[in-house]
Amino acid sequence: MADELPYLVGKLEGSIAPETAKRIGNLMRLTNSYYSNLIEGQFTEPATLAPHAKVRPKKELQALAVTHIQAQEMLERALQLLPQLAWEDMFARGMLCSVHRRLFSGAADEDLRLSDGRLMKPGQLRDEVQQNVIVGDHAAPGWESVGPMITRMQEVYGRVQDPRTCLLNALAYHHRLAFTHPVEDGNGRLIRMMTHLQLVKIGLGSPLWSISRGLARRQTEYYAKLRAADQPRHGDLDGRGQLTQAGLISFVRFMLEVCKDQITYTTDAMAVQALRERLERIVRYEPRFFDAGVKPDAARALHLLLIQGVTSRADFKVYLGMQERTAIEQLKALIKLGVVEAPSPKSREVFPGLPVWFAQLVFPDLHRRFG
Repeated sequence: MADELPYLVGKLEGSIAPETAKRIGNLMRLTNSYYSNLIEGQFTEPATLAPHAKVRPKKELQALAVTHIQAQEMLERALQLLPQLAWEDMFARGMLCSVHRRLFSGAADEDLRLSDGRLMKPGQLRDEVQQNVIVGDHAAPGWESVGPMITRMQEVYGRVQDPRTCLLNALAYHHRLAFTHPVEDGNGRLIRMMTHLQLVKIGLGSPLWSISRGLARRQTEYYAKLRAADQPRHGDLDGRGQLTQAGLISFVRFMLEVCKDQITYTTDAMAVQALRERLERIVRYEPRFFDAGVKPDAARALHLLLIQGVTSRADFKVYLGMQERTAIEQLKALIKLGVVEAPSPKSREVFPGLPVWFAQLVFPDLHRRFG
């Protein structure tokens, strides 16, 4: 299963034009934020998080979600700008603190308030505040153990170099870090972001797909697999540590399934024939297109633009297959809807647009409350 993922990621990235990939990347960061927060029981309508949205959610929820989006983009860029960052550094205490700080730097006091009334300090681990925690039926290791456990995980999971073992270690680390519960609050968001960044580091993570979407789709099973891997080992044949090796293997297999499912989801949604047929239905039946006076034939031009990522205004009007004046008016309507982007009114090139309402039609079931 681990050997299959690089092929699937390569197939996905090779099938999407760079300019289209940029826009899908922006969309999937929003998607990742939406689902990572949804797993924690906080619902924010994705369309309200997009730039220039007319309706805003509860202020603190919006701030938390937007900060998540910005943090992911910033952290992905940092990995690109710091190629010298070693694999073992992806498990370092400093990395954990930095990611947690970024995720919660814009949170309101109400989101930072702990059960005892104190305010959580973003980026501060449990051993710094000397606090023990119980989450559900899981009593996290004592705060004295947090530092040594983080150091040990870095030593074990960060010392390998071959890509397949790095992948398996990143997914095993997801559970072990959850078991450690390194911070007082925000562990779920922190751990899912760490996994995403580790996958990015080894060339498998991509803004073209969202691991949090896959985990939200199977949230009950996700939590069950985490709990099963929390159990003590079952006899001498169940690993050498204190926790069950069989449970950890089952969890890693589950995570590989989730990764494959979400990579395949984007690949299938952008498949040429399926995308063309879907766009034809969208343009013909979506009220926004009808109300804007967009003709069904515009679906062909939108399809070609998404496939190519960029084209000239002149070529786009040719793709529309209409008289010059009609083509000009149709292009104006499409730009106003946001499904075509033009840097300026006189720009020679146009690009595909993916406003959230349109993306939710292009990508079936992109944002929904699974359950």
